[in-house]
Amino acid sequence: MPAHPAHRTPLPQGVRVLDDDVLIVFLSDTHIGGDPGSDIFESPEHLAALFDGLAARAGPVELVLAGDFFDFLQIGTVPQGMNRAAMTISRPEYRDVFATLRHFASGDGHRVICMPGNHDAELWWNPEIQRTLSDEGLVTELALSYAVRFRGAPDRIIYCEHGNQFDPANVITDYGDPLDTPLGDHIVTDVTRRMAPAGRLSRRFDLSDIGRVYPLVTVLDWISGRIFYDLLARITTRLLLPLLVGYVAFRIVVFGLAATGDASRRVSFWDTPEALSVGQTLFAETAWDLLLLVSVFVLFFFATRRASQQMVSAFTARLPGEPEHIFGLSSSVGEIERLLGSDESPPMREALPGRTIGIFISGHTHAPALSGLTGGHGADTVIVNTGCWLRQLRPVSAHLGGPPVFTSRFVQTHARVSLNANGIHVDLWEQPKPALQRLRLAERLAIAGRLPPQPDQDEPPRIVGSRDVPIVPVAPGIIRSQP
Repeated sequence: MPAHPAHRTPLPQGVRVLDDDVLIVFLSDTHIGGDPGSDIFESPEHLAALFDGLAARAGPVELVLAGDFFDFLQIGTVPQGMNRAAMTISRPEYRDVFATLRHFASGDGHRVICMPGNHDAELWWNPEIQRTLSDEGLVTELALSYAVRFRGAPDRIIYCEHGNQFDPANVITDYGDPLDTPLGDHIVTDVTRRMAPAGRLSRRFDLSDIGRVYPLVTVLDWISGRIFYDLLARITTRLLLPLLVGYVAFRIVVFGLAATGDASRRVSFWDTPEALSVGQTLFAETAWDLLLLVSVFVLFFFATRRASQQMVSAFTARLPGEPEHIFGLSSSVGEIERLLGSDESPPMREALPGRTIGIFISGHTHAPALSGLTGGHGADTVIVNTGCWLRQLRPVSAHLGGPPVFTSRFVQTHARVSLNANGIHVDLWEQPKPALQRLRLAERLAIAGRLPPQPDQDEPPRIVGSRDVPIVPVAPGIIRSQP
């Protein structure tokens, strides 16, 4: 049962009040920037179009860049006199993105609030980066979290933080300490960033897309699948196909010889004169040997794959938290739901009881989602994950139990919050974009009929989820506490 309004906890200090006509836009995990071969952002034109559209909108807009807008972990050496933000902003392929963001930020009633994530925590401790963002006119305010309420819905707090603090492998204890580097930082800087540029081992065998594998827990399946289908293609094109072509040529020659011999005898294409039977035997034995070779390869591959999976499971069992949290497989919704029904504060905001939050927004997991629940105070609450702006490689199960085939899919999403007659309205938007599939013939055959569909090239942005948070009525004669 809902608690009586007189028993509500007063709203905490520091929650900003917005006019009812303000549109709030939440965007995270674009991961712009990186060393050559390591950067994973591929949609500057679509992001620029989003900023252009917001700049043209009538009325006040707050744009919240909710962490990992930049990807400073993917940048190694920084030239003297530069910083990671300046290096990223100056890149020609990103010129339009930052120009449109600058144009939006300069508009009347427009604000850009930028909060650090685990990939761009340097925003918070590096004054040179802060000066660059200010001088470029890109950011109005830097913040570790975002908490506001509409004037017409004073009891419903809209709260946002990046979300990495719910992920044990990426918790940052002190954003002001450059040496506070969680496990996830080292996975990026010491593994994926070093592997990606050197990932093209040959023209056909390329591991440079390792940073796009989603979820990260499947990266061993991705690597083993690349090896399996690459070797299978090599065996087919260099051994089996030449053998088949040679055998067909042999049969044609045999048929020609047989046909020019005894004209009174009917000759079959599969007849083999006794003098040429040794060739038939040679082809049969070669085919048998190759079949054994392929069988041994397949058995060895699956045995090695199983052993590596067991090794990873044993390793992750020793790490803090659950494996699905460590590798970004879980959206931490369960933990957020528990927080919203309690008096605990969010990781990045002290003195803000979770049960006072009406809309909780985060990113980090790259998995867009919109869900609702009934909070501890009996009112509807919405949980939003803003998703990301990246191309992801996601597994598709193969026929006959083969290794999964990873296909490309663009995930380009953001959330919008506004006030209307029904209460606080939340939309989850998606910008569709088709992804080119770089698959070998063996991979296409392995998932024949299972290849996920792609959107049209010019498909417009669309809403993929909506929720309304009703305004909690105030009982007559009750004076509401104000922050």
